[in-house]
Amino acid sequence: MYLPEAKANQLNSLYEQLDGRSKVAGEGGIEKHADFMEAVVALAIEHEEDLAARLGIETDSEHSP
Repeated sequence: MYLPEAKANQLNSLYEQLDGRSKVAGEGGIEKHADFMEAVVALAIEHEEDLAARLGIETDSEHSP
């Protein structure tokens, strides 16, 4: 997935923060692709309407009378 450098840096920083929290909690850290990226994608899928709104796409509920 292509991201502008600033967004890629933010995403990497978020991964590092969460990985660090996992390690501090004694959970051994998280894998960047197997855990973190899968969770990011799952979150986007689970919140499809929020994602559509962020993209400026009208939702079905906005078409209802």
